[in-house]
Amino acid sequence: MRSRRGFTLIELLVVIAIIAVLIALLLPAVQSAREAARRSQCINNLKQMGLAAHNYHTAGGSFPLAGSKNSFGGPTDYHPWSSWSAHSMMLNYLEQTPLYNAANFSWSATDGSVPGYYMNTTVSYALVAGFLCPSDGNAGKTCNNSYYASYGTTVEQGGFEYNQPAASTGLYCQYTVYSVADCTDGTSNTIAFGEALVGNNAGSTSNYRGNMELGASGQQVSGYLLDAQSNMLGVIADLQTCALAFKNTTNGGISALRGFRWAYSATGYSMANMLQTPNELKFNGCRFGCSGGCDPSYGYSYGLSSNHPGGVNVAFGDGSVRFIKDSISRTTWWGLATKSGGEVISSDSY
Repeated sequence: MRSRRGFTLIELLVVIAIIAVLIALLLPAVQSAREAARRSQCINNLKQMGLAAHNYHTAGGSFPLAGSKNSFGGPTDYHPWSSWSAHSMMLNYLEQTPLYNAANFSWSATDGSVPGYYMNTTVSYALVAGFLCPSDGNAGKTCNNSYYASYGTTVEQGGFEYNQPAASTGLYCQYTVYSVADCTDGTSNTIAFGEALVGNNAGSTSNYRGNMELGASGQQVSGYLLDAQSNMLGVIADLQTCALAFKNTTNGGISALRGFRWAYSATGYSMANMLQTPNELKFNGCRFGCSGGCDPSYGYSYGLSSNHPGGVNVAFGDGSVRFIKDSISRTTWWGLATKSGGEVISSDSY
């Protein structure tokens, strides 16, 4: 009788090695395809926000407020960190009419033992898929917003409510509305919304790049500055100070609440300025002279960031969405951030 011959150990190891090599070759392709799908969804989210802003403009004659005046503790008690965001005002143009109808816009959207909290948490705590970037694994856990209305190159450390009448170089501002007529640079050359990573969790004090620095000191450009380009060297020095403080901080000087609520008008929650270029300095913003007990609002800088390789998605004022590379120059980036700076920017410069 003939005996059957099986695989030798060497043959088995060779087959396993070939399979492992094939998997190793296939895995990056699968991951790349998944990221391409996530990036497409992110682009679509921003596209819908851009279209909603234009539908709002058609109906009302201007883009929405990035922060409205709503009662906090009483009829004349209001704060920019507790008002309703541009996202909130566009809900009925984003197929979120039930949420829009559920909001009580007479009172602020905020946390705390105030009337607005009890009236509006159903709305403000809601997870809206269109406000979450699918490439950010932390989005929707503690913080529920990935997209930010741009207030351009304006520095407002201290809050817009102390700078009346409020103004910004971007398409959006708290307490002030802008229209297409105000955008003399052209809506196709002006950033409207951009994406940023959310903080990794509310209790974290890690140096994760989606978190913010709160305890930096040594600020050169203090208070309110309409256009960072009027003191470019000072602003860049302040960003470097923030970056160094973030790198060396592992305690309460870090906030993990970037993008905490899409409904809140607070800077860092639903608004961002464009001082930092995309993914620059590996931190997500800065507020001087604060601590871990503070939140991101009233801050200095709020960078755009993402997990998309090489850059971030940005919606422009005309509703188009483009991918901006990390390598963009600061001069070009700041030019795109302003609505009426008079800059001439070619499309091949970013």
